[in-house]
Amino acid sequence: MDLRILERKFSDVEDCPSVLLANIHLSLDIQYNIAKMEHVIEIAHENEVNIVIFPELCVTGYIWATEDDQEIIDHMRAGDNGRISGWVNNVRDNLSEGGHGLQYVFYNNVRIKNGSFYNSTFIINKYIDHNDEDYIYDKIFLPPIEQRYFKKGTDKRLIIDTKWGRFGFLTCYDLNFVELARKYAFVDEVDAIITMADWRSEAIREYPDMNIRTDHYYGFLWNLMNSSKAAYNQIWSLAVNSVGRHDISGDYFWGGSGVWAPSGLMLLQASNINEELLIIRNLDIKGQRDKEQDTFNYRIDFQGVHRKIEEIESPTQYLP
Repeated sequence: MDLRILERKFSDVEDCPSVLLANIHLSLDIQYNIAKMEHVIEIAHENEVNIVIFPELCVTGYIWATEDDQEIIDHMRAGDNGRISGWVNNVRDNLSEGGHGLQYVFYNNVRIKNGSFYNSTFIINKYIDHNDEDYIYDKIFLPPIEQRYFKKGTDKRLIIDTKWGRFGFLTCYDLNFVELARKYAFVDEVDAIITMADWRSEAIREYPDMNIRTDHYYGFLWNLMNSSKAAYNQIWSLAVNSVGRHDISGDYFWGGSGVWAPSGLMLLQASNINEELLIIRNLDIKGQRDKEQDTFNYRIDFQGVHRKIEEIESPTQYLP
């Protein structure tokens, strides 16, 4: 299982984390996906990476359009997170408690709760119970194909504090909704948002009289939303997407996993065609945010005009 590694160094500050983003193709073979994830985690250990991030539904692969609902249900049930608890515990047991080793694995999978399926994000860490509801994020915004099988989450955001900064989490289609990212930034005061996705590429937008057309409009949106999310909130955007053709539907996933600075500038991005592992070393999450805000702090200007209504946690214009 040969995976190309693209590595860059952000700073000389060795107390900052090294992060691996897995821009990988997902099969519908659950055991194959788990074996690939194990291989990526081994690479992370070998390279003294601190954080590994996988794409959405990295255990089961993405669902597909079919008239046989039972086929999808059986597939999701086979990959339910409860069924892979042994694997998760093994990964956890081999994580470092601190220092320069691997300390966090972020992944997304199907889970069954009270008889319903959820599209859920999990954290593996020595000090976290991955079954603890406080450390699970259920995807809120579901596209039509997912609404058929998954139950949407509540507005319960997932925030974790690490020695490198505070992280919030989104899943795929969530990226299109400005208010959710803004709550993470302005209410929860995160330093970075991690997005896990199975984001497709192919959609046509055409303006004939302007001689403008793209066959990859969704891919354009992936880049745009990650850049703008980072810029308008002055936070880091770490986004991981699957790549390649779906085994059954043939849908093409955009890849393009990457790192966007609080300025909105893209610092490192993976292939839109091939599997790649991105490793960015010494990512100064807090320090770079402070530098960006020293130059121009959007938050101070925003709060000069808007105030927060505590009950709804939403910025609302202040009218004197």
